[in-house]
Amino acid sequence: MWFAYEDGAVWLRTDHDTDWYRNLLRDSHCRIRVGSSELAATSEPIADAAAALQHVVELFRAKYGAEWVSDWYVERGRAPVRLRLER
Repeated sequence: MWFAYEDGAVWLRTDHDTDWYRNLLRDSHCRIRVGSSELAATSEPIADAAAALQHVVELFRAKYGAEWVSDWYVERGRAPVRLRLER
């Protein structure tokens, strides 16, 4: 799964119908695993989903390269997810 890190938060992009996304909407607390590290995180509400989704795409383009991140990443049915890492 692609992700981007920015200012203490992990950003993801998902479809609205995935199980993990629906679970996160019910309970904002989660654990994420990156490589061999597992971290506690809390999903943060996003006021402007369209702007946040565009932001995720820009973060992905910076991290993975513009040639790998197409405009369809912001199509309808996609949701931005911001997970604040707990300390």
